[in-house]
Parts: sequence; structure tokens; C-alpha cells
Amino acid sequence: MTSLDHRVLFARLAKYLRVRQLQLLLALQQSGSILQAAKKLHMSQSAATQALSELEKVLELQLFERHARGIRATAAGKALIDSATAVMHTLEDTASVLVEISSGAKAGLRLGVIPAATYALLSARLTHFYDQHPDVLVDIQEGRGRELLRQLLNGNLDAVFCRPPTPLPSQCRFIPLVSDHAVVVARHSHPLVGRKHVPLEDLRGNRWVLPSHNIAVRDIFETVVRAQIPDATWFPISSIALSVLESLLRQPQALILMPHSILPALGASTAKFAVIDLAVDAQLLAIPSLGVVYTPATVPRLLSTFLPDVTLDKL
Repeated sequence: MTSLDHRVLFARLAKYLRVRQLQLLLALQQSGSILQAAKKLHMSQSAATQALSELEKVLELQLFERHARGIRATAAGKALIDSATAVMHTLEDTASVLVEISSGAKAGLRLGVIPAATYALLSARLTHFYDQHPDVLVDIQEGRGRELLRQLLNGNLDAVFCRPPTPLPSQCRFIPLVSDHAVVVARHSHPLVGRKHVPLEDLRGNRWVLPSHNIAVRDIFETVVRAQIPDATWFPISSIALSVLESLLRQPQALILMPHSILPALGASTAKFAVIDLAVDAQLLAIPSLGVVYTPATVPRLLSTFLPDVTLDKL
């Protein structure tokens, strides 16, 4: 497909892609069979085959290939399935919002939030906001900062609570609200818990739970921890999901480098986990502040009410 560029392909998708085809892609991925996918969607096998064929013709790409036990997605198919999953989740969220509105809720704020900001910025503000506006719907989408910023620019969100984007789009403003730093967390029974000023080298021999790539604490692990512990080992998984991190932390000698802002999210588990007191320059563990990104040209009045301690520029 060397004759196509992304603009041409996007135009084709916008013109010809149907939600039913997205549902079919997901069903094919889950079942690995055209027949089973068709049954799941209450379609005939021939209709499912035709819908897939039409989509592949539009894209000029093979999305699935046959193998001994059925079909599997190609690299192009997997990429489109990832997008289809996101689209279907968005539609499901929208349906929930519409149900709330039809039940009497007022359309209100659409907020994007990264996991760390959920606990550090949103919890208390939501409580205060609903004391004043109990009938206003607040639609919160959790995700990665880059993805949420794209939704803000597209007009699908009113604000994003995250760390400062790099680069910050010219039409946006970022206001820092809470400073943050990285901490090393272990099980409460870990032999280093309770010791004062532990040198980083003393963490050698432990196994690390890695946060996902492209987030602030992962950079600190690469530049600070591995500089002192080049032979550091880690679990073969990276995640920002708190339940996954907590589960891995229960393994013997497990450590995790995480933002201090997420510690309150451990909730009832705080008796099981503790922060190791490191003898490390605080500047080396500093991570960008958490704050809010918004567009002054479209800032809604309710966002100012949600952030009574913040002065928002308006155009």
C-alpha cells in the first residue's frame, strides 16, 4: 500500500468504516473463528466474511490470516483491533452518560485523569463539588496523559489532570497543583523497611516491579536506580494498574518505584506495604508536578467551580 498516506487512509476509514465492522473485528480476535464470531453477533457466516472482506478492500490490507485452528490477526489487524477496542469503550461510556442524562442528571464536566492524579487531585475536589452540585454529571476517563491530551484537543474532554505535557500545545495551559517525587515501596516485612537512610546499592538482589514506559518514575528507574544497580532484575511485566502492582509486591524481595502521590490509593493495604527510607538526593527522585491542562478558549464555567483554588485563564 505504498501509494497511500495516512490522510488518504483516514479519509477512507471515515467514509466507509461501520461500527458493526468494529464489533466483528473484536469478535474475530476473541474467537479466532469467522463462524463463532458470526454466531456471537447473530450474523450469517457469509455476511461476516463479506463485512471483513469489504474492510480489507477499503484498507488494501490483510487483517486476518488463516492457520490450522482458525484465523489470527495480522500486524495490521492487531493495530486496528486496538483502535476498535478504544472506540467501543468510548461508545459504551457515552451510552452510560446518556442514560444518566435521561435519568435527570445535568450534562456537566468531562475530565481526563492519569492514575496518580486520581488520588492526589480528584478525590477531595469531587466531594466538595458534589456538595454544591449534586445533580451535575462528571464523566471521568482514566488513561495515559498523551491519549487524554489528544481527546482534550479534539473537544472530547474539558480538562486533563496529569503531569506537564511535553510539548504543551500552544492552545493549552498547564497549571501545577501538587508537587511529587518517587518512592521505593516494599512489603512491610521486607528487611530494609524500618532502616534509616538506606543506600541505593543495598537494594541489590531485590526484584523490581516496573511501571510502564513513558511515565516519569520509569525514567528515574532507568537513570538513577540502574546507574547504581546495573545488574538489577525485574518481573517480566510493566503496568500502571494498582491491582497488578499490589499483587507483584507480595512476592518475596519485590520492590516498586512509584509516585508518592499514589500511596493513598493503597488504602487498606498500607499496613502490608511500607516506603523504604533511601539515602538518595531528593532532586534525583523529583518528578514533574501534577496539575491541570485546559484550553482557555473553551473552558467551561463548571471547571472553575470544580477548581475553586485555581485561577483559570479564559478567552
